[in-house]
Amino acid sequence: MDKVEILIALPEDLRKKYMEKTQMVGGQNATKISKHVKPMKEVLSKLKYDFNAVNASVDLKELTDKLIDSKVKQYGMLFYGESGSGKSALAEYLAYKLGMPFLKKRASDLIGGIVGQTEANIARAFEEARKKGALLVIDEADTFLFDRSKATQMYQVGTTNELLTQMEDHPYPFIMTTNLKDKIDNACFRRFIFKIKFDYMKPENIEACAKTYFNKTLKLTEQEKAELKYLTAGDFKVAKQKMNILENKKYSRVNIIKYLKAEQNEKNIIKGSKQIQLGA
Repeated sequence: MDKVEILIALPEDLRKKYMEKTQMVGGQNATKISKHVKPMKEVLSKLKYDFNAVNASVDLKELTDKLIDSKVKQYGMLFYGESGSGKSALAEYLAYKLGMPFLKKRASDLIGGIVGQTEANIARAFEEARKKGALLVIDEADTFLFDRSKATQMYQVGTTNELLTQMEDHPYPFIMTTNLKDKIDNACFRRFIFKIKFDYMKPENIEACAKTYFNKTLKLTEQEKAELKYLTAGDFKVAKQKMNILENKKYSRVNIIKYLKAEQNEKNIIKGSKQIQLGA
């Protein structure tokens, strides 16, 4: 792995320190540089993506490999689906694998308090991505790609129009994520070459995630997996954090099932036209 690859995936504060240090010491002091490269490799070693723990509408591993090999770098991707299902994590992982800086913008970063400010912030975000050659990720896409047929304020139409304009000619990959696909303007979907749904885990995803988070030899019964139908990887992370605090990191089978069910029971699930509270 060369120094450019290392630099790409670093958090901004570490990246600046690295650049300052390499400019100071120059090529003749490789040993000094290597002292800084080593911990950076440790940072990169943590940047992984567990494809087995994700239930998506396409084979994400195959897609990632094809995107890496492709010479085409102008396309948009929409990641939609359940909260905690791996959308944002995949976006960051893709940036690293494509050898691009990662630029993420949340709704709070872009929404302005005066007329026209949100549109200006959106334009600046795309311009920043162009200048840096970065993979741009915008969370909460439904906030900006508002269904114009239901708009009650002109600024909602203006925001959607500005984003569509920026998306049309952007020269690099960009990703938008949302938990609320149904709120997005239908005309926006053609701007995305790839539209990928992230859903609740299948039984095989649950078992893979349980091994990753708790015990590599853990094997759940078919009944246990059937009872855990509404989980995402984010739920496993929260359940483990709770066990670290409340159970002193004792990951017994009973505790694992107990805490995962507790996370599941907090969810409001839509079944048909009805919304149900699982834990009620």
